[in-house]
Amino acid sequence: EMEAFSYSVSHDLRAPLRAIIGYSSILEEDYTSKLDDEAKRITSVIIENTKKMGMLIDDLLNFSRLGRQQINKKLVNTNLLLDEIIAGLEIKVNSNPINWIIAKLPNVTADPNTLKQVWINLISNAVKYSEKNPTPQIEIGSYKSENEIAFYVKDNGVGFDEDYKDKLFKVFQRLHSTEEFEGTGIGLAIIEKIISKHGGKVWAEAVLKKGATFYFSLPV
Repeated sequence: EMEAFSYSVSHDLRAPLRAIIGYSSILEEDYTSKLDDEAKRITSVIIENTKKMGMLIDDLLNFSRLGRQQINKKLVNTNLLLDEIIAGLEIKVNSNPINWIIAKLPNVTADPNTLKQVWINLISNAVKYSEKNPTPQIEIGSYKSENEIAFYVKDNGVGFDEDYKDKLFKVFQRLHSTEEFEGTGIGLAIIEKIISKHGGKVWAEAVLKKGATFYFSLPV
């Protein structure tokens, strides 16, 4: 019922949102000569916030879809997958160059599409939260126990207060404001749902202003 509710609400929100974006854009483009500076500022604020709401709807839809999505496991070449993801991300990184430390990682049997989403979300977060460090560094590695393989993504960014780490993987929970860092608060919840469907678990460690490490495990 919750999945059906999320899906319905997300779709029903799109029509009025498109109208707000459309009419605001008309104001900005066709009536710009008739608007004073304050009116132009207000129009741009409306457009910016409707775009944020659009992103929130997209993330909410992705989250609700995961409940119905089938997991089709195949052998995944982890290092090859990471090379593809990082090559795509680096195009978007305009801050200080990142020092990547990537270990030789084991291949896993998992659903390639959803596992890729897990890595994209974790690496994107590491890039985002370390971008204010003049020498950003992201380390990716793994370790194996008898029953599971654990992977981690470690950064030297802003970190977080560990007293609040139980909130991290919940929908809409954020430990930093949107003014500091963009985001909708759904990315980590998506990771938790994907990994739990694989039979694994997620957790995190951090020191405030000294970086964070996010882990996920998959059964052997």
